[in-house]
Amino acid sequence: MRLSSDFKLESLLFVAFFVTIPIYSPNIVMFRDGLGGNETLMPFFVGAMLTTATLVGILFAWLAARRSGNFAFDKRVVIASALAYLMGFVLFVATLAFPDFGSPFTAVGAGLLLGASTVELCIAWGAYLAMYDLRQALLALAMMVGMGSVIELLLSTTAIQVGLVVFAVLALVGVAFPCVQAVQGNMVFPDIHIEHASKPAKRQGSFRLSVLRMTQVLGVPFVGLLVFAFIMGVRKFMIFDVIYVETFGGIIGAILVSPLFFVRSSRPLLPLIYQVLVPLFALVLIVCNSFSEGSVPLWFAAWLSYVFYGVVSVLALASLCGMAHAREFSATLIYGLTVGCFSAISLLGIVCGSTPLFQDASSGPILLVVSTCYFAFLIAVPLVSAWKRQGIETDDLKPYEAGVEQDGDAVGVSIAKRCDDMAVSHGLSPRETEILGYLGRGHGVVFIAKTLVISESTVRTHVKSIYKKLGVNSREELLGRVNAE
Repeated sequence: MRLSSDFKLESLLFVAFFVTIPIYSPNIVMFRDGLGGNETLMPFFVGAMLTTATLVGILFAWLAARRSGNFAFDKRVVIASALAYLMGFVLFVATLAFPDFGSPFTAVGAGLLLGASTVELCIAWGAYLAMYDLRQALLALAMMVGMGSVIELLLSTTAIQVGLVVFAVLALVGVAFPCVQAVQGNMVFPDIHIEHASKPAKRQGSFRLSVLRMTQVLGVPFVGLLVFAFIMGVRKFMIFDVIYVETFGGIIGAILVSPLFFVRSSRPLLPLIYQVLVPLFALVLIVCNSFSEGSVPLWFAAWLSYVFYGVVSVLALASLCGMAHAREFSATLIYGLTVGCFSAISLLGIVCGSTPLFQDASSGPILLVVSTCYFAFLIAVPLVSAWKRQGIETDDLKPYEAGVEQDGDAVGVSIAKRCDDMAVSHGLSPRETEILGYLGRGHGVVFIAKTLVISESTVRTHVKSIYKKLGVNSREELLGRVNAE
């Protein structure tokens, strides 16, 4: 419960950037509705923007996996991206507002500028927000997404002249902050701070291997974000012709996610969310969707589904922050891959939305099938995970019999102090010290990986190093050393 002391008010400036991110479709509703004179040019702009964001995002992620992601934190790159971002919006507005100026070429140009710059700015902001661990990020991102969704709602309903002025101010604020941070050298958790960075041959691996390891850690949240991107791209729905469902889902979803910050549990928070709470939510939607057409439960499920995706999107963003905070993967890899995949799936959704199968009356049933498949996936994952864990020793899933959870806070403090002393005397790294604290309290590899939002293979590598430095060969010897200190 450390948010009050660790939360920085300046991070709320992310709301300004969130409201202007062009690959998130509610942010360009104002332009499409208020400057719709050249509506035929929107496909050129959107196609160029999402394609560029896809290619640049994947390229950045590939470079970060193969070499280093430090290039994304260079002040020249950040400032150039900020200028391209602002120029892209100016060109986009001019394309829609002035028929004599607007053309497919200007629309594509605006899309290229915004697509490429969005990737870099998302990485810069993501690296900064990596100051928050998973629990802190749940509340911080919920607040920011909720506030941003409210601003989106206001911008979509205000006069276009006022909306453009407000949007311009938000865009300036949203890009100015990462520029200041980059100039001052204050970017949080760039690759140089990642442990073992002095051994690039071991630290860097293939792009495919990095993606597979990331999938092991946050595969379920990532899939949820992509399903949200697809459905958002297929078709736009409005509630009572007033508010788009994505905006509605963002507001209500943020409200529902916020209380998770206050959940007290001796277990890791991520499995509780994705193996219990989210599958239960999905099960409720499956039941409601099984009722006949025109019934109240089915009507309720239609709107609740978008609340569900609002919840899933906020959880995914917070989980990505938690992963970046853990420093196993660089922020450039995490957010470059996320923006690239999100843009690609959004573009796929737009393409599918133009086909007869998804248009008009047919779109409801088809989207229901897509959603139901994802709901089934959420329910199946914890079941399969439980089946796979049947062969794991029980002490790898729960605290050791003499662990702190059974003996109270005083014992926990004593064990933590002993582990810290051992770490200092034997030259353990900060991450090894953190893991030794969990090992000393009797926790196993699975528990530690889920708690720290890192892969199990990384935990095992650190455990081997801890054993070697402490001169022990088994978990029992390690616990004996801790108890003897």
